Amino acid sequence: MRARVLRVLAWAITVAALLWLFWKTPIGQVWASVGRAASWTLPVVLVAVILVYVADSFAMWKTFAWFLARLPFRDVLIVRGATYLLAAINYSVGQGAIVYFVHRARGVPIRRGVATVLLIMGTNVLVLLALVTLGLVFGSERPPGLVPVVSVAWAGLAVYVVVVAVAPRWLRSRPIFDVLLSAGLAGHLKAMAVRLPHIAALIAFNLSALWGFGVAVPLATAITALPVVMFIAVLPISVQGLGTTQAVMVLFFARFVPAAAGEPSAVVLGASLTAQVVALSFQVLTGLICVRTRTARGLGEAARKGMRKGFADPMESESSGSLG
Repeated sequence: MRARVLRVLAWAITVAALLWLFWKTPIGQVWASVGRAASWTLPVVLVAVILVYVADSFAMWKTFAWFLARLPFRDVLIVRGATYLLAAINYSVGQGAIVYFVHRARGVPIRRGVATVLLIMGTNVLVLLALVTLGLVFGSERPPGLVPVVSVAWAGLAVYVVVVAVAPRWLRSRPIFDVLLSAGLAGHLKAMAVRLPHIAALIAFNLSALWGFGVAVPLATAITALPVVMFIAVLPISVQGLGTTQAVMVLFFARFVPAAAGEPSAVVLGASLTAQVVALSFQVLTGLICVRTRTARGLGEAARKGMRKGFADPMESESSGSLG
């Protein structure tokens, strides 16, 4: 029931954000900005999306090898691709499919698989949190309400670090916490390190779309501002970060649009939506291809059965996601 309410709320926020954006910026101007984009924009953005996919799979492959089970990189690529499609239907089913695959391939206990996926999700957010903090310290933009959110996140992280360092026995005895605690601080840092190429690819993905639409944002500004955009995108408040991502992109980058490129909000909105359409199209196509392979066959149904048994429950709080 709670998960259903969160999904409905996420859809409501997404629709409201998009309606507000298109009320402020007529859709005709956005469409005109798409027509003026450089001819290289789509292929370069597509290459960046592919790099995101490979880098994400690489980080998952290494983290699994350290904390769960060694798997062929090809298998991780296929399963990650299949989960793109499954997660579009139901986020928990997509994550549950990863857990089930490792369980089926290596006989790893399901709860340990869930814990490892939670570690992957957590370290992804930790990398973004670190980069967002650098952006807030050295950047010029501070979205309203972001500083309190980041402050609360750091306070929660401080508590988490203490728990991981102490590793109390009563928590270690619970399978869902075993991986998180046994990884230790060094393990968390390793998982964060292999996540950096994925974040770099996401920055390249967004930046190539902006530059292709004529948004002359300096590289240094993009490096400090885009992690903030990605941090907001992964917050479970909208569907796939749609709407909220575009609103923050307009806030950050509209001032870098040259007068000749068109209405600033329309140009940034067109760039962001175009990039998201390319990413979603790639994910759906990749998912359709991967889910039909022998490696990924049956993952969706198996994940649903596993959810009915309760192994995906710890991940139901994640009501939305993004390209990463």
